[in-house]
Amino acid sequence: MVLRIITEYPDGYEDVCFYAWYKAGRPHFQSSYGSHVRKIFPPAPDGRKPTKETIRKWMNEHGWMERADALDAEVSRRLDKDAIEARIKVLKELASVGEKLADKGMEYILTTENPFKDNPSAAVRAVRDGVEMRFRYAGMADVLANIGQMNDNQVQREILRLLGKSENENTIDVEAENIEDLSDDDTESDNT
Repeated sequence: MVLRIITEYPDGYEDVCFYAWYKAGRPHFQSSYGSHVRKIFPPAPDGRKPTKETIRKWMNEHGWMERADALDAEVSRRLDKDAIEARIKVLKELASVGEKLADKGMEYILTTENPFKDNPSAAVRAVRDGVEMRFRYAGMADVLANIGQMNDNQVQREILRLLGKSENENTIDVEAENIEDLSDDDTESDNT
């Protein structure tokens, strides 16, 4: 009787294992913990599961850590984008509230026969505060939307611009000077 050990898995199964490992939070294979981690992997179509050694081999040979780092970076970028979009939405809503407040104040002033009789300062404050809110938050939403579209280099340049610094501020400007090789002259004067 010949015992045959099958070590190959179907195409695509390693990717299935990678994503199972990634979704489980990228667990490490410690000696006592390794058997627990192995449980996160689904069985291959023939019912087998890879050994810890096979998984380690795949991790090393196929760059699972680097691949997971790249996915984490993409997750971070998407979360940043979602956070920016959510903030833009809030700022636009605040601008809209400001506009409505200003409109209500103006409506009261324009439609009331004597708007300043009972509470004139409330109407004036509503107009002033509403206009101020609208311009402040509408402008912020636009700026935030523009920043969200920038790449890393553009953001860095914008930060330097806002800080009043140039990109080359840490460099030292010098003029090059041609220095002749004086080593032969020095040796002759030392010998005399």
